[in-house]
Amino acid sequence: MTGSPRRRDNFESSIDSFVDRLSPQARSLWAKSGDETGHLSLAQHLIDSACVAAVVFDTYVSNSLKENLAQNLKLSVEEVRQLYIWLAGLHDLGKGTLTFLGQLDMKPEFRHLLSRVADAGLPIAMSKLEAGRKSMPHSVSSGLILRNWLEEKGFSRRQANWVSSTVDAHHGVASGDERDAIDNVLSEYPPEWRAVHNELIDAMTETVGVHGVLESLKSLRNPLAAEAQILTGLIVMADWIASNPDAFPMVVSGTQTQRVESGMRAIDLTVPWSPVQLSDDIHDLFRNSFGWPATFQARPIQQAMADVAKTCTEPSLIILEAETGVGKTEAALAAAQIIAASNEAQGVYFAAPTMATANGLLERTMNWARNTTESGAVSSLYLAHSKNQLSKPFQNLRFQDIDEDASDPSADGEVVASSWMSGRRRGLLSNIVVGTVDQVLMLALRQRYSMLRHAALAGKIIIFDEIHSYGAYSSDYLATTLEWLAHYGATVIMMSATLPTDEREKLIEAYTGNSVEEHSNAYPLITVAGESSLRYVTPEQSPTNLEARITIIDDTITALEELLGRLLVDGGVALIICNTIARAQEVYGVLDATYSSEVELHHAGFMAWQRSEKEDRMRHELGPDSHRGEGRPWRKIVVATQVAEQSLDIDTDVLVTDLAPMDLIIQRIGRLHRHGRPESDRPEQLRKPQVFIRAIESLEPAPTINSGANAVYDPLVLLKTLLQLPTVFKRPDDVATLVQSTYSDHHAVPKEWEGVWAEASSESEQRIDRAHQRSKSFRIDSPLDTHRLHDLFGDLTKATVQLGDEEKGAAQVRDAEPTVEVIPIQQADGFYTPFDREEQIISEVPMSYKQAFQLASSTVRLPLRMTRFDSDFEAVIDALERSTPMEWNDHYLLKGQLALSLDANGEASLGRFRVKYSPELGLESTFDSSDPDVEGRS
Repeated sequence: MTGSPRRRDNFESSIDSFVDRLSPQARSLWAKSGDETGHLSLAQHLIDSACVAAVVFDTYVSNSLKENLAQNLKLSVEEVRQLYIWLAGLHDLGKGTLTFLGQLDMKPEFRHLLSRVADAGLPIAMSKLEAGRKSMPHSVSSGLILRNWLEEKGFSRRQANWVSSTVDAHHGVASGDERDAIDNVLSEYPPEWRAVHNELIDAMTETVGVHGVLESLKSLRNPLAAEAQILTGLIVMADWIASNPDAFPMVVSGTQTQRVESGMRAIDLTVPWSPVQLSDDIHDLFRNSFGWPATFQARPIQQAMADVAKTCTEPSLIILEAETGVGKTEAALAAAQIIAASNEAQGVYFAAPTMATANGLLERTMNWARNTTESGAVSSLYLAHSKNQLSKPFQNLRFQDIDEDASDPSADGEVVASSWMSGRRRGLLSNIVVGTVDQVLMLALRQRYSMLRHAALAGKIIIFDEIHSYGAYSSDYLATTLEWLAHYGATVIMMSATLPTDEREKLIEAYTGNSVEEHSNAYPLITVAGESSLRYVTPEQSPTNLEARITIIDDTITALEELLGRLLVDGGVALIICNTIARAQEVYGVLDATYSSEVELHHAGFMAWQRSEKEDRMRHELGPDSHRGEGRPWRKIVVATQVAEQSLDIDTDVLVTDLAPMDLIIQRIGRLHRHGRPESDRPEQLRKPQVFIRAIESLEPAPTINSGANAVYDPLVLLKTLLQLPTVFKRPDDVATLVQSTYSDHHAVPKEWEGVWAEASSESEQRIDRAHQRSKSFRIDSPLDTHRLHDLFGDLTKATVQLGDEEKGAAQVRDAEPTVEVIPIQQADGFYTPFDREEQIISEVPMSYKQAFQLASSTVRLPLRMTRFDSDFEAVIDALERSTPMEWNDHYLLKGQLALSLDANGEASLGRFRVKYSPELGLESTFDSSDPDVEGRS
């Protein structure tokens, strides 16, 4: 851009003298009281932050995000850079206030800093108005000082508020009601103080050379909060880096240029992802990217996705609908690689439906990232969920040297877990992120420091795995998230085996802002939607790979026992999926009496390490490489809940499942005859796939569905599923037809069903209405409807405060009440043991990492009914806190965790509940019969 190199040179040449050019009054202000080595002046911290911002913009921010900001702000990229540096260099203006300086009065060792301010000629006596305030956050003061300066320069109040809000919000929340009161305080400040405030702003304005940018901003009508949100996120990054004492110490030595170079070397901030040069041969691209053999040929779905990606010339929503097992994951990653090479995205976020799925994807994604990162380049990788510290592959990546894992540096790039970008709230800033879908949906959530999440995701390609039929509540969050990602110019890739047409079209409308005029019911299908175009690509359909007979059976335990007795007389592997933990525990208890060691129970109510062991064992026994007589059991019954529904690579001979929505039944059928096997692996009577449906208590004259199923799923969708349920299911032939017909609004309802249908319709409509209403509570508005940064935060005091931000946020976007997580232990005199473990841990003695890791791997969540009501919550938490060892708060893996102290029988009383934990059944809870007031409170 014309003139930009000269302006950049002016900034770089003037930073060394920035502090020295200021008046003694401006130089007397402090920003950080520091340590034994010294303190840091406000002027020094401001120029540190401005210089860091320049490096962040030049080395970290992707070209795609720079260009999006420039387009939306009607500035050039160089002007956006200047604006960002200037704002970062002014973010702590509010530390030049008496309230901030007054903190030193309480610390005698630092009072000399306050004396320096007085000696420089600044009055240090507070006005009555300021002295009477309980708080005066320096971030709010920063915004107001800058706003008032902007108004003096000819900005309207609206424009000045927009610019200054980025500075105001650098502590994670844009202020609201308190601004006017604090502005009144600042209006009474002596002229000497106002002169210093203006001097700091004028000096930074001159140093950055931002005058022309500010003039351009005056003509920007109705700027949106979205751009302020991104700028604020980048300001927070610069502030946090400049505030790191290991990088920017309190003692200043050498030139400012040298200080910045040294500081940034201490912060392992990686540049945007640099994909390797693409091969023209799609088969070669997949071989190279995933390390597959030279004989590998890309599947039709994968070829089609690669072809689509090559033609994406604008930010797009790409939806891939195809059956399980055709390589959708690799197709999406390859498409992301192709698009990133074209649009220079910052990286990729791979959003998995669960923590377990994310963990399973981690190593695959790490290998792909190494293979696809340009030789000599470094990509940072992060595992984004609350249990990432328990992932051994991720921890190994965190603690290895950059070059440690590269056997041939000339062949592949490096993948590291950046220590700075693995910190709290910073992990999403990494280039390649694997995590849960909640982390992306929280983009649409009112939440402290949401600006960092926006800045981290706005420049990435976002891949959503396993998108099915979301409920109304989560669909609202997903739609809003897509609106924001589209506004930021982020390309989104979504995958599903079973997506209703209406749901697909809602996603398209959310992302593009356009109604869908052209429809498609093809399967498999790739939809490519952008602001100016919509097209459908229909890859070649796979041949029929499964034909299963579907039979409804009686819901009694006796009927289930008789069925299994017939089916498993010659052995075989049966999977029984129940909709609730209680049903699964009941089924297991009965079958264990007959089949004993041949039955395994799997649900979310087991400790984390036991769940992991169960899944690993099942993958080994029932995976593609195990055969009868060679690791595959002669007979086995797996009783599970929805945890076996997806992303668990097991192959069973017969499926018995509770009634669920059609798309989820199809997902469950994905565990049936999943792998190609020799006939000898399956008993003769199970060589043809069979599905048996339970949880229907009666069919005549109209269906009566188990109450647990109706509690978990929409009752109308269950009736529609039952109405459309075929006697024979062919995959992939029937997938699209069954899903679309189930979620259609047009059904030939039998006369005998009309009463229950009307009742279910009413209940469904009420649930959906309630969900839409609830979703508004903490969900932000569309980016096109949001102009004030404050509107992205609102009143955060209403949020649940009992749990951490991440847990609260994840529960909020899932429409789930946060549940309490506990670690079962058994205590004795002077020591305790993790439940079902032998190692004794001495009380009140610091723990080893091994002991803490063992405990942290033993978490289990209490049933929601135990903490749903405030009185129960308080009683349960009080009991748990009393039994939690004090030393847990001293270890980073256990800080904030609660212990469930069990007696010798594995039982405990919590409030009005009695809980029991056993390795066989997991966690059980009942009302405590010894509580005299159970009946009254239940």
